[in-house]
Amino acid sequence: MADKDHLILTAIGPDQVGLVQKISEFISRHGCNIEDSKMAVFCGEFAVIVLISGDGTNLVKIGRDYRAIETETGLAISIKTAVTRAAPGAFLPYKLTASCMDHPGIVYQISAVLSSVGVNIESMETKTYAAPISGTPIFHLEAVIAVPARTNINQLRARFAEIQREENIDIDLTAAKS
Repeated sequence: MADKDHLILTAIGPDQVGLVQKISEFISRHGCNIEDSKMAVFCGEFAVIVLISGDGTNLVKIGRDYRAIETETGLAISIKTAVTRAAPGAFLPYKLTASCMDHPGIVYQISAVLSSVGVNIESMETKTYAAPISGTPIFHLEAVIAVPARTNINQLRARFAEIQREENIDIDLTAAKS
């Protein structure tokens, strides 16, 4: 099987029924495949990022023709050629979860600890919701992270334990299946 080329499409704009169908039809019509995607609606705005694979010629056509789907959907679309990067070292996959009463700075504090020890956030999803009985805003974070193999995981857990005590954030770090 020949190596595939990749393209990343991002789009954002007013949400409406049929956007996923229109974007996926556009990609399929150009003989390409959606390998990975993330999409969500925030306050009535649709946002998507899509990893497209296919023959280089077909990807060039997507890059040439995407303005048509942009006009049809009303989305602001951006296209970028994906470049595969070799990992600079050995990493171990971990899952990180955190939850607490919502307040500013939670993502900053957690990401600062991760960044300080060279941990890369591979994916992250956050949400805020009302607690069932009290209605208090609760913040929840789930992330998949790549921890350098040289990292002392117990020291990382100890740094998170400090944040848990200071900020009353429940943080859990567990090895993920690779």
